Amino acid sequence: MLIDKIRFLVSNLGYIENKIDYQFIDKSLLISAFIHNSFINSPTKVSIDDDVLVLQNNQRLEFLGDSILNYLVSIYAYEKYPFFNEENLSYFRSLIVNYLTLSKILKSLDLDSYLIFNYESLGYNSIKTKTYADLMEAIIGAIYYDSVKNKNDTNLFYVTKFFNNIILKKFYELIDEVMIEIFDWKGFLQTIFQRKGMEALKYVTIEKRVNEFVCVAVLDNVEVSIGFGKTKKEAEKQAAFNFFINKINSL
Repeated sequence: MLIDKIRFLVSNLGYIENKIDYQFIDKSLLISAFIHNSFINSPTKVSIDDDVLVLQNNQRLEFLGDSILNYLVSIYAYEKYPFFNEENLSYFRSLIVNYLTLSKILKSLDLDSYLIFNYESLGYNSIKTKTYADLMEAIIGAIYYDSVKNKNDTNLFYVTKFFNNIILKKFYELIDEVMIEIFDWKGFLQTIFQRKGMEALKYVTIEKRVNEFVCVAVLDNVEVSIGFGKTKKEAEKQAAFNFFINKINSL
């Protein structure tokens, strides 16, 4: 059973590499990134066709990827939002590195089905959001380690490219889902306005449609953004987010 699942993963490595836009020199790193600790507890030798691979679960790669991701997000936020204080920077970083966001990014890449997990003993319902988030971090760790060790990438070109072209791109594509589920954009903006000594945004519901509210954010009696949602709260959050994306740097 172990060999069959790993052989299936190996047969799809090209597809996975195309999805993440990175070609591995050490394929065992990419394979190990997809192995949950419920399947392998310690380094294991596996013979696949004519190759002997030493594989391990993804916990160590996840540890590495978590650190690299936090580093890259911190630099991105620091450079993009120069007026953010430490609290604001931490807020923004948490939005990208949280389990829900990373899990959504992984699934949007159609990579979740390649996870090697012990379904037989733990059951399909045992896979949690964190499991997929850990896999996403393990992929980051694998790219980092493979590029530094095998391509002498001391400038972190490849892992930074992955962060910019995959993580950030998908993050902004999925932000409407993320913002509604996990992040308080209204409170986040309020801290920024307070720090600048400005009056906070006001939110006004201008229309109620069938199963949808339309809300505008108002600043100094001027409508500055609009939001839509199934509830007033969701519409206000989206209006706050749209202000953040389109207007925050004009303050």
